[in-house]
This record gives sequence, C-alpha cells and structure tokens, in this order.
Amino acid sequence: MSDIVIESLRVGFTGGRSDHMVLDSLDLVIDAGETFGVIGPSGCGKSTLLRVIGGVERRWSGHIRLFEHSLAPRERFVGSLRRTVQMVFQDPYASLHPRHTIERALAEPLQVHHVPQPVRVAHEALEEVGLPASLARRYPHQLSGGQRQRVAIARALLLKPRLLLLDEPTSALDLSTQAGVLNLLNRLKAIHQMTLILVSHDRGVIAHLCDRAAIMAAGRIVRLVDRSELSED
Repeated sequence: MSDIVIESLRVGFTGGRSDHMVLDSLDLVIDAGETFGVIGPSGCGKSTLLRVIGGVERRWSGHIRLFEHSLAPRERFVGSLRRTVQMVFQDPYASLHPRHTIERALAEPLQVHHVPQPVRVAHEALEEVGLPASLARRYPHQLSGGQRQRVAIARALLLKPRLLLLDEPTSALDLSTQAGVLNLLNRLKAIHQMTLILVSHDRGVIAHLCDRAAIMAAGRIVRLVDRSELSED
C-alpha cells in the first residue's frame, strides 16, 4: 500500500517579469514503511517538495494523498495530520527557541496535544535519541550541533508520526557526528515503523539510509534509483 501519492504537482512563484516554476508536473508514489531519498543540486526543488508534503508550503496545484487524506492547496494540516506528519529541518538551532530550555521545547507540543506527564515523556524522548535526561535543563546554545539535531529528532517523534520528513538533517555536521545521526534514524525508523523521506544533496547520505531515491533536476524527477544504484560510484 502507498502512503504518499503525488500527481501533477506544480509549484511556481512570480518574480520580476516572469514566473519561476519550482516543481513542474511532478509525479511520485512512496510505499508504506519505505525510506525514500530525494537527491539533486541546490535549487532543483527537492526541499520545496518536502515542504509541500509537510504542509509548510501550501501554494501548489495538482493532487496529493497522504495516507487516507486527500490534501487541498492552501489548506493547513488539521486533526490527525498534525500528528501524523512531522519534519526535521536542516538547522535545528533555528527551530529551537533560544530562551526556552530543551525540556520546555519538548514538553510544549505534548501539552498542546494533552499527552499525560509531558516532562517525563520529554526526558524519555531524549534518552531514546541517545541523550541524557539531565540535558533537558540546558538551552540550545549550550549544546553541540549533533546534540541539537538529536533534540530536533526527539521532538519530531514525540507525537508518534507515521511519516517523518528530513530536510538535509546532517549537512551541517562533521562526518563522525553525521554517521551517528544517520544510524540513529535507521534504528528509530525500525522501532517506530515509520515512513521516512530524506532530502539531501549528498549521494552518500542517501545511499546510507534509503531504499529508493528520486534524482531531481530543474523541478522534475529525472530518474528513480534503487539502493544498489545509489551505492555505485
């Protein structure tokens, strides 16, 4: 069964004297439980595709189905979709409030969704991503880049999503930290039985984690490749 079905997706922005088409008649199907990569150079539209799927970019046309939900352009995610789909961004520091402790950053979404014992759940989430619960008392600037990214992953998993979207989650990390985060994602995906979509410009990152990938250029998918092709030099 397919978790995501996209047909004739188009995203365009008006600027200056002409329109710029970011995504142009894009079709894509992603199966339940798959780890799917999207790879391509800067400006090819891969992050825009992820933002459309995540409900962040709502100016689009075409047809999108996520699980049992048919999406409509310009509409915000409501109800179960707000929990079902979660996103981890490239820069975790930008998505964490600098004046809020890690505990507060993790507990607030739990409180909004009326999850019992939010502080305890927040501490358990930190431990699940390999961080000590004592780190909850710190602020984002007191953490390393790898620790902040693990916090961002912990926060995304708090509401038990079925779909986790990852936008260049390791691009700002050194190689050893990058490998640790990728291995963590692999383990968490198996535990939580999620579908993952990973966007990256790095073929090695995609090959490490993904079952299949779409290679993008100029707003289109030019080729779909499997794991064996991803691993080729």
